[in-house]
Amino acid sequence: MKKSTMSFVITAAFAALLLTGCAEAAAFNGRNVASSAPLTGEMDTEETTSQSTAQAPVAAPASEPTTSIAGSADPNSEYIGEEAAKAAALAHASLAETDLQAVTVKLEYEDGRAEYDVEFIRKTDTGADEYDYEIDALTGEILSYDFDAEHYNGTQAVTGTAVTADEAKQIALNHAGVAETDTRAMELETDHDDGRTVYEFSWKVGTTEYDYEIDADTGEILSYSQEQDD
Repeated sequence: MKKSTMSFVITAAFAALLLTGCAEAAAFNGRNVASSAPLTGEMDTEETTSQSTAQAPVAAPASEPTTSIAGSADPNSEYIGEEAAKAAALAHASLAETDLQAVTVKLEYEDGRAEYDVEFIRKTDTGADEYDYEIDALTGEILSYDFDAEHYNGTQAVTGTAVTADEAKQIALNHAGVAETDTRAMELETDHDDGRTVYEFSWKVGTTEYDYEIDADTGEILSYSQEQDD
């Protein structure tokens, strides 16, 4: 009887040991399965953030100017500035600012292009000379200019030497710095203004159109202009 009881106790203990081992093995296998599964939370967040960043559009540096639209009001635009535009006009007219009575400079937009409109007046014995320039705001190029001797007093005594139409034409060409052989569509009209005879010339060189008015009694240039013919 004692031997049977002892055998039963040993068998029961061995069975309990087997059950404990199986339970631990199952728990260990469960931990391995859990560790091999994809993690949520922090890892998913990192992957999502990385993908979003890679697909996001890259913005242009803030230091680069906006140049897609000519004449943009972007403060970073590379306009030459009012002082530079005024200096270009005065240099072309061979005048100093101290020679003038009034100067105005303003930024305008023509056909999507930014331009400085520079106007100034110089008093003379017969009235005043008025100048009008259009300067490209980005390049400083003179796009057009106009000169007029305003308030001319036709009753004033004539001084100087009368000129022929050919001489007046040469005066205009020399002033414009153009050779007659380079011109096309040369036109001449004779007009009478305030009792004086005026020669009016127009011609083209390439796409640029020139207009001149010459006093026939003195050879004085009363007005001239140069403009790109669009």
